[in-house]
Amino acid sequence: MFAASTARFQRAIYPRGAVGCIKCGHAIHVYKVAGLAEEVSLCCTHCGTRSFYDSRMMAIEEMPERRQKTRR
Repeated sequence: MFAASTARFQRAIYPRGAVGCIKCGHAIHVYKVAGLAEEVSLCCTHCGTRSFYDSRMMAIEEMPERRQKTRR
């Protein structure tokens, strides 16, 4: 009974990509990594600079799922 109740609260893991801004070095996060092209244009949220980044240079982080409510 205890194992069944704790399985409901386990969080899923989703991949998130991160690349450093060319101008200021601040991390730019990409939440949908699976469908990216080889070269993508990203805007830095810190300084506002937009430039092209190679998707192969992106570091992949595994983050816990952001959903607060459980699915039915």
